[in-house]
Amino acid sequence: MADSGIPYILEAALASISEVLSLSWLEKPPVWLLGGSCGLLLHGVQLNAPPRDIDLYADLEDAEVLHSALSSYSVDGGPEEDYSGGCYSLRSRYRIGDARVELVCGFQIGSGTRRYAVDVQLLLPHALIQDFNGIGYMRLMPAAHELVFNLLRCRGDRCSAIANFMKVNLAGHLPLLQQLVLENGLDEAFGLQLETLLGVSTSIEI
Repeated sequence: MADSGIPYILEAALASISEVLSLSWLEKPPVWLLGGSCGLLLHGVQLNAPPRDIDLYADLEDAEVLHSALSSYSVDGGPEEDYSGGCYSLRSRYRIGDARVELVCGFQIGSGTRRYAVDVQLLLPHALIQDFNGIGYMRLMPAAHELVFNLLRCRGDRCSAIANFMKVNLAGHLPLLQQLVLENGLDEAFGLQLETLLGVSTSIEI
């Protein structure tokens, strides 16, 4: 287990991903973000269990170029539309060494009347980019996204951990959180759940 809490198998795979997906010679390199438990651990979020795989997120427009770069690791032949679990995405699966990797493009999740769409271009200005020891450069999904995403998935344990992390610099996270709630039309009850987790009231405007 690395200092980050990420198992070495996944850390080595992340290093390969950092190199393969740099694509710096392209005029307009595709944009992708590391999400899920690996991204949360690199943020410094304290999780109850180590990650078991790697989750990469991108917009639909970048799916083809990213898959082409990762194609030598593909285990399913290419991107496929996935409608499981009340979600939609264009999903590709890879194996790098013994690590499982998923590239999820155009992700949308629906829960009752609630709908949330992942817009990587919108999230990008808020994404931490850092050269991580033993891994290389990674852009991390913002914590505000992870809180909304996991609350919609009813992952209470993970929501508490993310909220505790965000409370350290709540003012830095609230603008994006407000934007995600408003632009996705998430309802008042959802806002109240966020307020309970973060210990704020009027700061979140629904």
